[in-house]
Amino acid sequence: VNPAGLKLKPHTATDFIGHHFSHLVLEEDLQRVSQHFSAARAGTPQRFEARVRDEGEKLLTMDISNLPIMVNGEIVGVFGIARDISEQKHFERQLSFNASHDRLTGLLNRVSLEDQLILDCHISRRRKRRLAVMCIDLDGFKSINDSIGHYFGDQVLIEVAQRMTQQVRPGDTIVRMGGDEFIVLLPDLLRDEDVVPVAERLMASIAKPYCIQGMDLHVSASVGITLSDGHIEQPMQLIQQADMAMYKAKQQGRNNFQWYTSDLNQRVCEHASLRNDLQKAIETQSFRLHYQPQIDARTGRVVGIEALLRWEHLEKGFISPAVFVPVAEDSGQIIPLSLWVLDTACAQLRQLGEQGVTGISMAVNISPMHFQRGQFVECIQTVLSKHGLSAGQLELEITESLLLHNVEQAIDTLHQVKALGVRIALDDFGTGFSSLSYLKRLPIDKIKIDRSFIQEIATDHHDAAITQGIISMAHHLSLTVVAEGVETASQVDFLKGSRCDIFQGYYFAKPMPYAEIEAFLSQPASHP
Repeated sequence: VNPAGLKLKPHTATDFIGHHFSHLVLEEDLQRVSQHFSAARAGTPQRFEARVRDEGEKLLTMDISNLPIMVNGEIVGVFGIARDISEQKHFERQLSFNASHDRLTGLLNRVSLEDQLILDCHISRRRKRRLAVMCIDLDGFKSINDSIGHYFGDQVLIEVAQRMTQQVRPGDTIVRMGGDEFIVLLPDLLRDEDVVPVAERLMASIAKPYCIQGMDLHVSASVGITLSDGHIEQPMQLIQQADMAMYKAKQQGRNNFQWYTSDLNQRVCEHASLRNDLQKAIETQSFRLHYQPQIDARTGRVVGIEALLRWEHLEKGFISPAVFVPVAEDSGQIIPLSLWVLDTACAQLRQLGEQGVTGISMAVNISPMHFQRGQFVECIQTVLSKHGLSAGQLELEITESLLLHNVEQAIDTLHQVKALGVRIALDDFGTGFSSLSYLKRLPIDKIKIDRSFIQEIATDHHDAAITQGIISMAHHLSLTVVAEGVETASQVDFLKGSRCDIFQGYYFAKPMPYAEIEAFLSQPASHP
C-alpha cells in the first residue's frame, strides 16, 4: 500500500493487514467488487469501478485494475492498482445532467421530453389509464424581460418551476421547453376530469405575486390540455395538440385553460398564416393610418384626431385590428408596428400643419409592450424632434394593462413622458381592474369613456348613471372627458347635458385616410 492508499479508510498500513477489502468498499458495490476479485484470483485480469470512503468520510470513485500474480505458473495473489476518478465522474454526471436538464430551473429540458413522453404513453396504455399533456405559457413574461431585464425574468422562471413542482405528483413530469413555455405530463389518470384540479392549482400558484428585490411582479398562465389513452403512433403529436390548445387560451383572454379539439388544427394554421402575412406587411409597410376626429362639445370644432391602424390584405381584404393586433402582440411584431404608427402619425400631423391645419393634437395608441421597453421616453423625444413637433401636439393613449407589471416603473415612465409636455389619455376607462386605485397616481390629462357605456346611455339607466359618475369624478380631478363611440343624436344630447368635454364617433365622422381627413379639417365646424 503506497502513500496514496494510506489516504483511504482505514488509513494506516497496520490497519490494512489482515482486513478484507469489504472494509473499504461501499456496501452497495460489495457484491459486484467481490465477483471481480474472484475472477482475478481465477486468472482473468479485471478492470472495474468501485466507490470507497477516504479518511474524512468523503465518497470517492476508484478505477481499479486487478491482475493475478503468477509464480511458477501458479496464482499466488492479486496485484491491484486503484486510480481516483472522482472528479472525472462528477464532471461526467454534470454533463449528463446538463444534457437532459434545464440549467436555470433544474427541470428536464426538451431533449428529454420525447423519451419521457413515450414512457408515459406506455404506462398509460398498459394500465388502461389516461395521460394528460399540458402546455403552459406565461402571460406577461416578455414585458418583465423587456422592461426591467433578464435577471428578474430568470428569477421569476426559477420560482415558477419551484411552485409548479409543488403542485404535481412525484410521478408527474415538468419540462421547460425554453423561454417561458413549460410542458407538464400527467400519466396514470383514472378519469379525464382529474386533470382539471391540477390545472387550476398550477394557474393559481403561478398567478401569485413574485417579490424580487423589493418589486412585486405578476404573471399568469395560459394552459392548453390534451388527453390520450397512450395509443398513439407519434407521441410528440400530443405536444403539438397541447400547444394549439394553449394558443386558444391566449386568444380567450389569457389566464385560463382550454382543451384540444380537432378543429383547432385549421385555426392554428390560419393563425400561423396570419403571422407570416403580418411580417411581410411590416417589411413592405403595407399598413395605413386612418384618422377619426375628436369634437369639442361646446364649440363643435375639431380639437384632435386619433390615429387608427388599418391593414388591407391583398388577398383577404380588410383585416380588423381586433384580429391582427393580438397576433402581433404574441409574436413581438407589435414593436415595429407601434414605431411605424408613431412615426407616420407625427409625419402626417406635420404635413397638416404645412397645409395650414393647426390647433389640433394627434392621439396615438401605445402598446404596453412598446411602453415597457427601455428607451421609450427617448423614442418619443426622437420622433418629435425628427418631425419638428412640439410635445403638446402629441397625445399618447394608454390602457390600464400598462400597470400589470411593475406599477412603480410604469408610473415613473409616465411622469417622464408628462414632463416632456406630451399629453396622456387613459383609454377604455371603466373596463380595467385598477382604474380607481391608480387613477389619482397617474399623470394623465384625459379619460376616454369606453364605448360599451355609451351605446345604451339614452335607454339604460345603469349605463347612464355610470357615465355621469365618470364625468363628475373626472372633472373633480381636473381631467378632460372624451366619449368614444358616439353614434346618435340622443347620445350627444345626453352627453352634453352631463357636461362631457369631447365627442368621438360615427355621428361626427368615421375614421378616414389622410387625404380625406385633410379635406375634412379644412371645412368649417358642422356640429356646434
